[in-house]
Amino acid sequence: MKLKMTGLDHNRSDIEIREKFALTKEKIGKILASVKGNGLVGGCVIISTCNRTEFYFSVPDDIIFEPSNTFCNMLDRDFSKYKHFLTERSDEQAINHLCRVASGLDSQIIGDDQIITQVREALELSREKNCTDSCMETMFKLAVKAAKDIKTNVILKSLGVGSVPGKAVERLKEMCPLAGRNTVVIGNGQMGRLVSELLIQEKANVTVTLREYKKGIIQVPKWASTINYSERYRVIENADILVSATTSPHFTLTYDDLVKLRHIPEVIVDLAVPRDAEPSIREIPGVTLLTIDEISSDSRKIPPESIFEIDTIIDKHIEQYYRWFTFKRRGVQCSNVSGGSL
Repeated sequence: MKLKMTGLDHNRSDIEIREKFALTKEKIGKILASVKGNGLVGGCVIISTCNRTEFYFSVPDDIIFEPSNTFCNMLDRDFSKYKHFLTERSDEQAINHLCRVASGLDSQIIGDDQIITQVREALELSREKNCTDSCMETMFKLAVKAAKDIKTNVILKSLGVGSVPGKAVERLKEMCPLAGRNTVVIGNGQMGRLVSELLIQEKANVTVTLREYKKGIIQVPKWASTINYSERYRVIENADILVSATTSPHFTLTYDDLVKLRHIPEVIVDLAVPRDAEPSIREIPGVTLLTIDEISSDSRKIPPESIFEIDTIIDKHIEQYYRWFTFKRRGVQCSNVSGGSL
């Protein structure tokens, strides 16, 4: 069984390209079922974040499979148009890359705190759809274990904590004092909640939008006000700062709606992929629009003495995978390698 992956990320594609490949959980579920159902792959997992969209597959040795072509077909994208943005990796290179992704080493903000959870959730979604196999399960579990090791023993010691919400608030603090500022945060997912909490810590007045149809328990940061998403422009008109961080496939902020307001926030931060804010908003006088790429341009660097340690940790987990795979081919159980939960 061969391991393969293909995908694009911030290293080779800007936000205009990445948003064309951004996927919702519902869309991911449908694609996983379709790819698994064609009988060519043993298992498949999709990671889709602000920085990347990547497909991971296990493929029988006797099957000829073209990951990038399949990737584009599933998303109804012209392969010839986007092939230069895609990178394919196989076997050891694929595991190595996944370990680096899960560790935040390949994120725009080195050591990004959110990515390890996103990798874990990608496997869990595939598992829910019955689209994993033992190779995908073992590969992803070992990548998460490697990421935890790297995070704890290398990144936190040399760089400390880092995240997109944290970087966004740091950037806002550089632009203006936050205490007492009226701030609207569109989106109450993980990103929106984290931004809201950090802004509240800076003593900003925060209002969070909530979707009327959202099901389940809704968590709102303490001290934050709330308003229905459909009424967002009413509070935006009184805001100094606006942050949008949703998973909507459509713009949450448009040029035409903003220019109708008596007052427009001076700073608009768009942390979504695909983008929440219509790009033409930049043309409004007196308004600064920042995208996630502009927020995340990161100067954090791994010290040279830590690189060897990181490589050693990843090599150890790659070796574990192939030791497990050797036992698997021989029909021997190796629960200490593949067992355990995420």
